[in-house]
Amino acid sequence: MQAIYLGSLNFGLLLSAIGAILMTSERLHIELGQLASKDSLTNAYTRRALFELGENEIARCKRHGTALAALMLDLDHFKRINDTHGHPVGDKVLIDFVQRVQGVLRRPVILGRYGGEEFLVLLPDTGREDALLAAERIRQCNTSETGLPVCTVSVGVACLGDPQTDSLTALIGRADAGLYRAKQMGRNRVEEAVSPGA
Repeated sequence: MQAIYLGSLNFGLLLSAIGAILMTSERLHIELGQLASKDSLTNAYTRRALFELGENEIARCKRHGTALAALMLDLDHFKRINDTHGHPVGDKVLIDFVQRVQGVLRRPVILGRYGGEEFLVLLPDTGREDALLAAERIRQCNTSETGLPVCTVSVGVACLGDPQTDSLTALIGRADAGLYRAKQMGRNRVEEAVSPGA
């Protein structure tokens, strides 16, 4: 009886240890997944995660015929902030900017860091008029209230054409072209890209 009891106790301890290891492993897996999908500085999605989520949205648009808009955002003269105030202040400006963008967008959106001081916003179920309004709300939110250096933003806007033939890469390319036009026309403005077939 004593041997059975000791064997059961050892077996129970072994199962508990295995359970703890599995739970720790699962937690670690979740944390690694979040690290891979979120930018460590701003907590916005990474570029890789943006493309994965964006492809899912394109597929949803194909299935349901819904709208999708993209906003390409670029902080104007950001290099000047880093050069004048240092990179730690520049990092704070980026963090503050992402928080402000998240604060002015009312619906669930996909916001990611596209590179450096460039960000991409994907707006599911959003047509042209609402996308332009969202872009203007983002343009108007700046850092003047926070004690950080004032930083304006230029925004390029594009809407998905025919979801059966348009692609995420093409949509982002058009938003980027709108951003380029905003920069050429003086910065701190919203410019719409031409939709396919227009």
